[in-house]
Amino acid sequence: MPKSDKKPKTGSHAPAKGKKVSSERAAKTGSTKYYGLAIAVALVAAVSGIAYRRRTTPPLSKPFTPQTVEEKRRAILEGRVSKGLEKRVCKDTGAGCASVTADACQADEALSTSCCKSCHKLTCIDTDPGCMEWSQKGQCYLNAEYMKNTCCASCSPDPDDPCTIDPSKRPEVAEGDLSKIFTRAIENYPQYLPTVLSRDPWVVTFDNLLDDDECAGIIEAVGGKKGEYIKPSTTAKAVRGADGRVMLKDVPDQVRTSHNAWCQHRSCYDHPIHERVISRIMDIVDLPHNHAEHMQLLRYGPNEYYRLHHDWIPEQLQAQCGPRVFTFFLYLSDVEEGGGTRFPYLNLTVQPRKGSAVVWPHGLESNPWSKDDRTHHEAMPVITGQKYAANYWIHGSDFKTSMATGCDGRSGTRRVWRK
Repeated sequence: MPKSDKKPKTGSHAPAKGKKVSSERAAKTGSTKYYGLAIAVALVAAVSGIAYRRRTTPPLSKPFTPQTVEEKRRAILEGRVSKGLEKRVCKDTGAGCASVTADACQADEALSTSCCKSCHKLTCIDTDPGCMEWSQKGQCYLNAEYMKNTCCASCSPDPDDPCTIDPSKRPEVAEGDLSKIFTRAIENYPQYLPTVLSRDPWVVTFDNLLDDDECAGIIEAVGGKKGEYIKPSTTAKAVRGADGRVMLKDVPDQVRTSHNAWCQHRSCYDHPIHERVISRIMDIVDLPHNHAEHMQLLRYGPNEYYRLHHDWIPEQLQAQCGPRVFTFFLYLSDVEEGGGTRFPYLNLTVQPRKGSAVVWPHGLESNPWSKDDRTHHEAMPVITGQKYAANYWIHGSDFKTSMATGCDGRSGTRRVWRK
């Protein structure tokens, strides 16, 4: 992690433009496919009026209050919206907080606790107009000493937001981490036969990740013994509420024709093969289990597909979990013909092979909060046979707790904390 006690320059650590890199790649190869495909995607979105975002979670449900340690554990595991799991919010609970002074707050610890919000505003102040911009570019942890002394407010959790993020805390996947994670995975897990298809951006296959029993077990765990949990695919559309906040709403999907199921039922969590497989995946990326979303099972029949899309979800950029950083895509069946995963901007197509997987990032190496357009991809139509696969989306911070507290981006955000 870079360390400095110097004043950052305005505009430092600005997100790189993934799309520009893609355009340069197309220009160098003399290909016009990038532009044609981009136009096609825009036209599809305009005509259909749908969002390009994938569904990540069910709609916000009525919260319940877990009573025991086990109930709390299960609530987080299932992503069930629950009371009592939220982070402590800084608020005034004592009398006379409106008239407190900064000196009194600093001299009296009990007063600063009972008048937390008022004392925070009086004692935690930005002294440079560039503080918020620097904070939004990661300087609170990249340049911690200077920012702590100069930009206290911008580098502190928002006292008015129950879903606040601490900008001074470095996520477990941040600037410069993608290559480290991929390199470690390749070096440490040769038994899964990793193959590097691209290094900029990274695209890596693992040709021996699952055995036949594990492939069947994942289908049963997520989809149900009789496929009872498998439903037509939907997507999430951004809808602005009356209060101006953006929320996600499920709508019928018009860019993909697959069926899917989510591992958000007890028989899935209690399935030993599911637990074994996700432990293997999270060991490969070296991140805690809670950083991953719930596994999504996919089923494609003949002529079914998923048009060109990206797994990036803008609403999660400001959420406690942060944006998705990896897609870990599992192939659970062979396909007689068709059904490949195509990356048109990289001129790559990964063919389905039972027990294999392909992994790629969503953001840029220099800034995982900036979308890398080069990892747009599509599920090519199945021509003959049936394709079973599974998505496992992984974040740089705790996703499951964010979901269980309603802080995963579905209910909008108050403060733009990262750019």
